[in-house]
Amino acid sequence: MKSTKIKIQTFSMEDFEQGLMLAGLVTPSTSMELHEREILEEFELSETKKKPVNDNMFFRRVTLAAEIASQMHEEPTFGRIKFQKLVYLCEHAAEMELNYRYLKQAAGPFDNKFMHSVEAQFTKNKWFKVEKKRDGKFNRSVYVPLEKADDYKKFYNAYFKTHLEKIQYVLDLFKTLKTDTTEIAATIYACIIELGEQGEQINEDNLLTKFYAWSEAKGRFDKKDVVKTWSWMKENQVVPQVK
Repeated sequence: MKSTKIKIQTFSMEDFEQGLMLAGLVTPSTSMELHEREILEEFELSETKKKPVNDNMFFRRVTLAAEIASQMHEEPTFGRIKFQKLVYLCEHAAEMELNYRYLKQAAGPFDNKFMHSVEAQFTKNKWFKVEKKRDGKFNRSVYVPLEKADDYKKFYNAYFKTHLEKIQYVLDLFKTLKTDTTEIAATIYACIIELGEQGEQINEDNLLTKFYAWSEAKGRFDKKDVVKTWSWMKENQVVPQVK
């Protein structure tokens, strides 16, 4: 068997002292050491700012979802689909700019990854548990408050302090509305954004074309209901501002 030599790297006392200095355990004694320490601090600060963005945004979204569940869980019209659409509309009310995360699904704009993980977070944090309840021919998701159901509130109020009124406005408007109406509204909202991004006029014909092209499943909605919902959204000022 061939023997391999392990190269041992030795460190001087100067290297050791420099390591302590960079770690912030001793004070820099020269201008060069001070400069090295400043460079390291700038790098660490930039990394600290970058790293928590996704985690922080996820938790922010979870607290918003918790507020929705808290206010809506007793409503007979509140289930998983309506929950998804209210998350979408409230995120826009809070100007979170997360439209890129949503995909076109049969029931409207849908962030599959988030919606599958938010319920796990609810359970983990002991805020809510999700149960299936038989509602006629269908099973409806029911969000049952747990022992720490109010713990999210301090985070929610801190994260959304400048948007609390706008979010509450959306929740009050949609609180008792049927799931179908909420689905139509969320899809209309997404269609208007798409029309704006494509530089097309926001009019009834373009909106209906975009709405029914969203998914074959949209064919179950009557044109009159779509137009009526759009009119209601305009009257209540829950339409996106597009250029």
